[in-house]
Amino acid sequence: MTTAATPVGATGTPSQTYLWANEVAKGLRLAKRRWGMAVVGIGMNALFYVGVNFFIGGGRIVTELMILTLPALLAATIASTLAIEGSGGIAEEINGGTLEQAQLSAASATTDVLGRVTALALQGLAATAVLGIAFIAIFGLHYEPHPSAIVPALLIVLDAMGYGLVVIAMTVRVASIGAITHVFNMVILFFGGTIVPIAIFPDAVEAAVRLVPTAVGVQALNTTLAGEPLAAAWADGTLPLLLAHTAVFITVGLAAYSRNLRRAKREGGVGPR
Repeated sequence: MTTAATPVGATGTPSQTYLWANEVAKGLRLAKRRWGMAVVGIGMNALFYVGVNFFIGGGRIVTELMILTLPALLAATIASTLAIEGSGGIAEEINGGTLEQAQLSAASATTDVLGRVTALALQGLAATAVLGIAFIAIFGLHYEPHPSAIVPALLIVLDAMGYGLVVIAMTVRVASIGAITHVFNMVILFFGGTIVPIAIFPDAVEAAVRLVPTAVGVQALNTTLAGEPLAAAWADGTLPLLLAHTAVFITVGLAAYSRNLRRAKREGGVGPR
């Protein structure tokens, strides 16, 4: 009988890639146990979205508007999954004392948190796939995407992961983060293009709204879903801003998490509060 060898680094400890993959696998196993709550959350967002569209249409569904705003709903679903599940998971580990035990692992703080958000991003992608297919089938929505649409779609996921990292970092530092997280998610839902396209806002408001997680990504994605090449999203400035937005969120999120975790260790904040 043979067993698979565990990849090890130069020091004889498991490689960080292997430990990251383990964290992703653990996160996906935990997600399977919480699927009921995920379905409830997705269902509430979907009902809210349909209700708003019905209201704007004066008692009828406006499919033209839905074509423009559905990508924003899917992006908001990924972002809210990362924020709520990420914050709830780290808070649960802090209060249960398991985060303190996890510090004995060979995995670095960056490896650990990247594994968490990767698993949550995959969970969010699964939810958006179900939502997207359901809305397209039920309401007969039609898209003619350019093949390059995959680029802004992937960047939206990375941008949402950066947002999740920031929320997780705040959870390590702030005990009562739940209400703040829900406010953040509502801002994304209301101003990220889910209700009306961002482009119809006044110029000053649109400029501010573009700072909201996933908002500028939705604009770039809508350009390519309309059949335009990626160059069009670059020319109108949405793609460069999306790249910068994603890089900043991920960098700030990782730095804040590492800093807050080190501070929590010094102050005894990685155990039950």
